[in-house]
Amino acid sequence: MRPIILTIAAIAIACGSAAAAWKEYPLPQFGFVVEFPADPTRSMGNYRTVTIRSAPVQIFSVKEEHSLYVASVVDLMDRKEEGASLLGEAEFNLSMLGDVSNSSVSRVGPGGNAVWGHFVTVDCRKAKIPDQPGQGDAARNWFKGNTGIECVDGTRLTVNMFFHRGRLYLIHGINLPNAL
Repeated sequence: MRPIILTIAAIAIACGSAAAAWKEYPLPQFGFVVEFPADPTRSMGNYRTVTIRSAPVQIFSVKEEHSLYVASVVDLMDRKEEGASLLGEAEFNLSMLGDVSNSSVSRVGPGGNAVWGHFVTVDCRKAKIPDQPGQGDAARNWFKGNTGIECVDGTRLTVNMFFHRGRLYLIHGINLPNAL
């Protein structure tokens, strides 16, 4: 199985990190390669949504002074056929965290080997009024479960997400407010 190569380099520009010092971290056991500005730390989380009661998530992260880079890999092998719905749900949860300033289609890999996903930028704002009661709290809990941090006011998220072969990949670049 050929791994997909995901990069946070474009996200780094948005967060102000020097992309020249970055290097690849192959994670073949999770089916991908990711780039970080330093050696990432690894932790576990719990991916929980309306449609997914509980799924393990591997979290790889690097924190700099005002930025955090996170690659989350959610094991959803039993939901392989639901990739489009699970990506849509993830994008909806991101929209509940604040104001979406960008939402577009993204791609990694060339031609027929391409893996398509979504690229979303959100300015976190806890005062955002959800469509239904509890959606904002659920989205914040979801975000903390798959990144290990809170989405506090003033935080800007840039997320590139993909679903491929039973795994949901969430690649985050996060500008942290000065208070963190």
